Amino acid sequence: METIKGFGHTYVFVKVAQYLSYSKAAKELGVSKAHLSKSIQQLENEIGQKLLNRSTRLVKLTLEGEKFFETCLEAVSAIENAKNNIKESINYPQGLLRITAAGAFAEEYLTPVASSLLAKYPKLKIELSFSEKIVNLVEENFDMAIRVGHLVDSSMIAKRISTRKEYICATKKYLSKNGTPKTPNELKDHNCLAGNNGQWVFKEKTKQYSIKINGNFTSNNARALLNAALQNTGIVRLPEVYVRSYIDSKKLVPILTNYMTTEVPIWAIYPSTKKKSTNVAFFLEELEQSLSNK
Repeated sequence: METIKGFGHTYVFVKVAQYLSYSKAAKELGVSKAHLSKSIQQLENEIGQKLLNRSTRLVKLTLEGEKFFETCLEAVSAIENAKNNIKESINYPQGLLRITAAGAFAEEYLTPVASSLLAKYPKLKIELSFSEKIVNLVEENFDMAIRVGHLVDSSMIAKRISTRKEYICATKKYLSKNGTPKTPNELKDHNCLAGNNGQWVFKEKTKQYSIKINGNFTSNNARALLNAALQNTGIVRLPEVYVRSYIDSKKLVPILTNYMTTEVPIWAIYPSTKKKSTNVAFFLEELEQSLSNK
């Protein structure tokens, strides 16, 4: 039965056979010639064949040694190439980087960052998956997620990368017809367009609380909710990136601004490992640099 030591002896043999020199092989491997000689002898004893003939000046392969060397060289070269590829991958991004994200932040900022990295590192591939679902990164084989708000998964490493501001707003036509709510509690009398959780969070002084809202249109797509609000359907709560231009153009009117929570944190999440992957590290660096220029 082959042992770990046996593999080591084989590696030593390949190095001596490549150089046909114990001295040169010993120098590369950082061991003594006596250590190599003992290792070769143990290998020959294991396989029952003489592999090397050694004189004071020359090292020559036996016929069996030549056959064994040809067989082993390819395997050892493959192992060394694999090691070198791993070392290279530490220095720059390559291979597949899978990211899961949702919302306008991802649309607005992640795509340009991905394009910039791909231009710099042609061996890199990026898969950006847009989904409202909170996926398990390890089980579904994602390298990183961009998430918004309160975090509950302590098994992941989280890095705060930005914040977002949210607005509650509606069209003038809707508010003229249905009235403008002055407090969050008055939302119960309004058609609120929301996602599937059915609750909005507000603050009053230092207190935060949730209000259950109801409406005749729900969607997990922010642009669908925005378009419904622009059609005078009801009141919507969305991140600033979706509604700012409509507020500036007076197509939407912000309401309950005194009750809005502080800016919501945006996080980069990645699996808890001893060392962050090179692909994730480079993407986060590029993203943070991009955000600092905004």
